Amino acid sequence: MEMENLKSLPRAERLKMSSYIGTAPKKIKFHHFTGKMPFFRIGSRALLLLLFSISLLSANRIDPAGIVGSLVLSSETLQGEAVKEFSKIAGEDSEVLIISLNSSEEVSAQVTAFKDKVTDEGIKNIQSIYIDSDQLEPAIKTANAIWLVGDDLSKFKKIKEMEIFRLFLSRKTVLGASGKIVHGSTFSEIFPDAQIALEDAEAVQQKRGKVLYRISKGATLILSNRSIRSIGEGEVFIVLKESEFKERKTIKLKSSGRGADLTALRFAAADRDGSEFPKKLISPPRLEKGSLIIIGGGPMPRLAVKRFIQLAGGNNASIVVLPTAVPDSMIPQSSAIAKTFEKFGPKEVTVLPGRKISEVDSEEYLNVFRRATGIWFGGGRQWNFVDAYHDTKALKLMHNVLDKGGVIMGSSAGASIQAEYLVRGNPLGNHDMMAEGYEKGLGFLKGVAIDQHFAERDRFKDLSSVIQKFPQLLGIGIDEGTALIVKGSIGTVQGKGQVHFYDRREIAQQKAKDYESVGKGGRYQLVQRKVVNLGEISDQGSKKQ
Repeated sequence: MEMENLKSLPRAERLKMSSYIGTAPKKIKFHHFTGKMPFFRIGSRALLLLLFSISLLSANRIDPAGIVGSLVLSSETLQGEAVKEFSKIAGEDSEVLIISLNSSEEVSAQVTAFKDKVTDEGIKNIQSIYIDSDQLEPAIKTANAIWLVGDDLSKFKKIKEMEIFRLFLSRKTVLGASGKIVHGSTFSEIFPDAQIALEDAEAVQQKRGKVLYRISKGATLILSNRSIRSIGEGEVFIVLKESEFKERKTIKLKSSGRGADLTALRFAAADRDGSEFPKKLISPPRLEKGSLIIIGGGPMPRLAVKRFIQLAGGNNASIVVLPTAVPDSMIPQSSAIAKTFEKFGPKEVTVLPGRKISEVDSEEYLNVFRRATGIWFGGGRQWNFVDAYHDTKALKLMHNVLDKGGVIMGSSAGASIQAEYLVRGNPLGNHDMMAEGYEKGLGFLKGVAIDQHFAERDRFKDLSSVIQKFPQLLGIGIDEGTALIVKGSIGTVQGKGQVHFYDRREIAQQKAKDYESVGKGGRYQLVQRKVVNLGEISDQGSKKQ
């Protein structure tokens, strides 16, 4: 995180810095999105066209937050564990509404049985209603948990078309169903980019860009926001359709195993419907303009901040701080690193903590990015950066900072995200080097994959696995307290550790190891993939090998 970078400053500087904690210097702006727009006169037709164009821009963007609320979808009618989980999510004080889609005796018996099971779970406020009742809308309005009974799909379609039902789903509620109604495209508008099939029902033809979920006998699929898991004795099979470049992939979820991430699956399905990534013939790792400072985590190299401000324009620098790789609950209201930057005298330092599309692509934020001459990406989890900035206007403006001759700097997660290929991008944990759906970095440095905390966490073999699969990439592993400063096609190493370069083309000549290490003051030619100057090589890297 940003606080660890203060450790690299001399003690006297740290003592001076302590007076700043808690009171933001005048030059630092903590820019929280207000949602206010400047007033201007506009006709109703022009306003409609404006709103329509905005909706088109964001229509194809995947919302990483997932759904609002939860879905409980069971393969079997009134499966015990499904009802228990539904009741747990709803809570004892919830208003449960059972909606009958049919009027048969069988459905009536299921309603009675479901009431008894939910009552056994401690829920007292239970109401049942037939779908054609005049009281359906008022009942949905007051409910915060709905269970569907029956299999009349045409009646469920009627519910989905009701505005009151859409409002129900937007209130962090829970919706449950079981049996035949779960099969097919019934829930496609509620469960984004999904096709759902019961294992013992007729086959479902998987569509391009969609994720197929097959629920076996005895299994229940739970979707809460973006988290997917399986409960019960059966299994949930998640299928990604084969593409021109990738084979069909099946993920099996068991109640005892880890779950899956909805957003990663949606990204993966969309990627399979697009072009090959990474391409066999990749762009060379060369900056036409601007500079990158890529730090391997840990203490900040002492010269890195000074160099960052210089490259950003010195006293005329406009610095943007992005602390958005940490979880929502940890996004700081202030940033110690911003105070560090302010000590070096830039014109302005602005912290942008928001990562919702309404914030990131707001005119308030975009104007800050337009002024920016330097951008800082903090530590945390790199997939949070992807969620915040993929397919945004803001990302284009970040690339414009380089095009204007500016600089981008980042540490730890903020280092990996600068690459074209993203390692450790799995939202379920950072041990997976290659996570389908989260393989695309922000692409400031083309043709590379970057890992950090390298020698300290013995990540040598981890990066080897990536380069073995994608030999066209240049692998870059950066030790803690170490920076790779990139200008043009030359990377210069600064700091206490080393930077390790993986070129798969040279493995035949390197029997002992599959990388070359460059120390402080050393330089590496990124396009030609060769060491220009080894620099000061310590034994830090070899200790962990």
